[in-house]
Amino acid sequence: MNVIILLFITSFTIIGLALVRHFYSELNAKKRTLEGIQGVHHFVELIKFTQQHRGMHSGLLNGNLDFKGKLPQLEKDIQTQYEQILSFEKKHRYPPQLSIQYVHKQWQKLLQKDDIQSSQSFQLHTGLINRQLEALWDLADEFALTTSRQQAVRLTSQQLVKTLPELAEALGQIRALSVQVASKQDLSSDKKLQLIFTLENITEHHAKLSQLLPANSNQVLQQFIQDIKHSVEQGTLSQRNPDSLFQDASQIINQLFDVVNNRLIELKQTIR
Repeated sequence: MNVIILLFITSFTIIGLALVRHFYSELNAKKRTLEGIQGVHHFVELIKFTQQHRGMHSGLLNGNLDFKGKLPQLEKDIQTQYEQILSFEKKHRYPPQLSIQYVHKQWQKLLQKDDIQSSQSFQLHTGLINRQLEALWDLADEFALTTSRQQAVRLTSQQLVKTLPELAEALGQIRALSVQVASKQDLSSDKKLQLIFTLENITEHHAKLSQLLPANSNQVLQQFIQDIKHSVEQGTLSQRNPDSLFQDASQIINQLFDVVNNRLIELKQTIR
């Protein structure tokens, strides 16, 4: 009888310890995921500001001096986001090999280039943003957002750190290219091809997200794309006002990032 009781106590203890371990494992996983959402917020702002810088810098290099006075403040905002992300990494002991510090150095090198053509500026900015997007995905993966055991959390996170930001990036490229063309008042054949190719990418991305976006955002986005496409086909994009193009594109891009931030808040509440 004593042996049976001892076996029962031992089994009960093992099961109890396993349950406690599982409970704390789930608790730590939730805590880390919630911490990761804060990091994603910082990244979203960084990407948004860097895209704006690409558009304004493109316009400035093509003769639109109105952007010159706006760039210094924007560069300060970008630096602030880098500092917040680096601080976040340090606080949460983020793996050094995934750190944003390498992307930050790339950004600093870009600012040091004084004699640069608009096409080179576009390429450098776009390469930088692509690295930011990759770093965003790595962060979401490291903090168990895109690898969550909860399917709803995992699928939503993938939309918020990949599909939506990629759509915003394609629109950001359209903004920069359109501002280049309008500022220079010249729609070259290579710019026309770039615009057409990027517009097709936007259509593909949007098809995956039409149900995720608010009806008003869907309508404004579709109208903007049709407007740019028509201007490219008719060869009238070079006659457009670059400031208006920048503002119209920015309105849509900001709405996309607002969707990301709002859905992250909802996701945070779900995880709790």
